[in-house]
Amino acid sequence: MKKQILHFIFCMVLLCQSKATVWQVGPTRTYTLPSEVSLLVQDGDTIYIDAGVYSNDAVKWVNKDLKFIGLGTAIDPTVLQYIGDIPNGKGIFVFETPGTCDNPYLENIVFDGAQVSDANGGNGAGIRFQANNITVNNCKFMNCQNGILEGNGSVSTSNVEIMNSEFYNNGYQLQNDPTYSGYEHHIYIGASTDTLMVTNNWFHHPRGQANSIKTRAQRSFILYNLIDEEATGYGSWEINIAQGGLNIIMGNVIIQGTSGANHGIVGYDAVTNLLEDFYFVNNTVVNKFAGNVRYFNIVPSSGISTFKIYNNIFASDANAAIVVFATNVPATIDTSQNHFNNNYLTFPFTNASLDDYTLTSLATAAINRGSVAGVTNTGFSLVPVSMYQSFNSALLPRVIIGAAIDRGAYEYSATTSILENEPQSDIVIYPNPSTGKIHLIISDSNAKATHLEVFNSIGERVYFMTMTSNQRHFEMNLSGLSRGVYFMKTHSENGVGNRRIVLQ
Repeated sequence: MKKQILHFIFCMVLLCQSKATVWQVGPTRTYTLPSEVSLLVQDGDTIYIDAGVYSNDAVKWVNKDLKFIGLGTAIDPTVLQYIGDIPNGKGIFVFETPGTCDNPYLENIVFDGAQVSDANGGNGAGIRFQANNITVNNCKFMNCQNGILEGNGSVSTSNVEIMNSEFYNNGYQLQNDPTYSGYEHHIYIGASTDTLMVTNNWFHHPRGQANSIKTRAQRSFILYNLIDEEATGYGSWEINIAQGGLNIIMGNVIIQGTSGANHGIVGYDAVTNLLEDFYFVNNTVVNKFAGNVRYFNIVPSSGISTFKIYNNIFASDANAAIVVFATNVPATIDTSQNHFNNNYLTFPFTNASLDDYTLTSLATAAINRGSVAGVTNTGFSLVPVSMYQSFNSALLPRVIIGAAIDRGAYEYSATTSILENEPQSDIVIYPNPSTGKIHLIISDSNAKATHLEVFNSIGERVYFMTMTSNQRHFEMNLSGLSRGVYFMKTHSENGVGNRRIVLQ
């Protein structure tokens, strides 16, 4: 009997130790800054951060499996803002030690103004990550030297997932001079990453010759994003493959602006990773620079095992002088059904002047003109299954309509307009991913009622409810559904919104 009692006590102790704690941070809470809970949290805890601006509060976290959820809205966001040089020499949120700081999840947080002094390297980051595995969902990085800077020489198996997020005005800037180059970037992913997944993000207005995406990862999946240098952006490569690897760049809209420094779309710098396979499939590439432009700049003269370019639309300013392959042409080049247009304003996009590169019925050079791209050498399908519409909306499913897949990032008659000029969603969802119980907060108090539907991946409606005008907070229970990705559609008198929900 005594042994049974001791066993029961031992089990209860383990249970108490394993129970995660939820922490609340906010201007009216017991803890008013994230740093105030940094030494209190334990592995697996969740930190909810209320709406508001949290100034000059940089934190080095020392636990693993932490979840950070911002409770702000599009109108009143959760902002971690730093003005001046960050004294820790790294960033606003820092996850420094492998094994100790692994597996953070961050959602619905704005990181604003991360910079460190030149003496500390001049490469401050909204998030500086040096451990194993990180997921960033529905966040914004703005006015930072680096939005996300990842890397640790002792790590080689980390997985990095960045989704549904916005990157704006990041890069090194000296004395408010956007042309000054320090070569910091929207995201810089080091060789410590085994797999990088970048999906449904909006990169725009880089500064100081920043790359939108710079990766040294062993495997990089860059899928269904809007990568837009914009007119006032002063960046370098839209995508920089710094040391090769397996790179799958598919279903993206990639736009070089009228300014910029390098006047090139993709740079391939070296062949030092184990895999050296490059796939560029069903992208829409638009050059707005009226000068000398390189679509692909290939530094290595050998060593690239696969270089496949299929079903892309390349459209340019009428006054540009285009070189498709600069420096070197890979010996393994494999191209099929790419379309080159010398005036993007006359190509039958829906509205190129507003950056809407969906297709109209006149786009006969694209519709049904693609070819089968097959699979990668690792077995990943090169048939796009989604289309970008807005980083804060669910990806649109892409279904081949007609005799063949269309060229470019969009399938005609299955598309809607790109929505980056539309207002952001007025509903906050947390946590997401979730085990089933999800909280909804509506920031729009003017709508009389909001109707909510949830669909599974094959389009079946699995949940429906109506939130009344006086119901601003609601808990939705989806715990009876299988694990996977679901799509939530909201309808109100102010319009229709779409969000993606992940059940795990």
